[in-house]
Amino acid sequence: MTEALFERFQALEAALVTHAGTGGRAAARFAAAAGLRAPDTPQAFATRCLREREALDAALSSWRQPSSRGLRLTFAAALVASGQGAEAFLSTRQALAETRRRRGGRSLSNGGACAALSLAAAGGGPDNAGMFFDILEAIAAPWWRREQVREEAFAAAMAAAGETPDSTTDRLSRAGAAMRAASVTGRAARTAVFDVALAGPDPDRFVRAWTALGVGVRSRKGLASAAGQEGLALLAACHDDGSTAADALVAAHDFIRGLRPRADGLSAGRLTVRLALETTGDGAPEGAARDLAAVMAAQAAAFAAVIAVTTVTTTTAVR
Repeated sequence: MTEALFERFQALEAALVTHAGTGGRAAARFAAAAGLRAPDTPQAFATRCLREREALDAALSSWRQPSSRGLRLTFAAALVASGQGAEAFLSTRQALAETRRRRGGRSLSNGGACAALSLAAAGGGPDNAGMFFDILEAIAAPWWRREQVREEAFAAAMAAAGETPDSTTDRLSRAGAAMRAASVTGRAARTAVFDVALAGPDPDRFVRAWTALGVGVRSRKGLASAAGQEGLALLAACHDDGSTAADALVAAHDFIRGLRPRADGLSAGRLTVRLALETTGDGAPEGAARDLAAVMAAQAAAFAAVIAVTTVTTTTAVR
């Protein structure tokens, strides 16, 4: 089963990469990860993804999020794999924008793209826009420690599932308690709590799975740091048996390390966790698109930091 999944990943990547745009290898891989459970053949899946990306291109100007060809391809893949299309995403995004204008509140990250994708892929739509903002207001952390994209994606999934602000905050509280019991703290806890809350594990089971997973990943040097505590927490939340999750993560790690061209650091870690989840049947198509958005945001932030440092250095030298 694992080998067949990895073979499908490579076939999907090959079918998608020529359409991902300049430097689009990472986008093709995340799009492939989104389509691993789709019923289509790799070529048929790629054809459907291109059709939906064309619909996104026709409706969105070049600067509107998702703005890059690669990211739009991954969004299209997530929608196709979820049984949705570009129209579901676009109408949901428009409803979110109109609802925000009417009631006020904070701006959504990426122009509301990730929130709209999460809502549409989870089976929600424009009718859930009001509840989305109700839930988002209830769970919002102070701005200085806010995980904005994760908050919005989680609020969207909860709104699509018919949850309320009270039930959502209760899920977050139980997820936080489970992670504290497993000694997952700090920023890792803030970032992982949303995915853990979606899985809704029993706290005792989570602690056992987390412990077994931690032991299992030690068999591969660098695997724990590549997956990150956020990725490990997600796997522990989805599995009663941490050893099984560790085996899936090791297999995914070895596979990703063998890809050519090589996946870079952050992309490799995200892909490893995503494939481990897909191997055990716990993946979500929109998760791959959120992963790529997070990778691109981190790369953009790093690039901006380099530019800022270079500018300061150059200015100082001129003076």
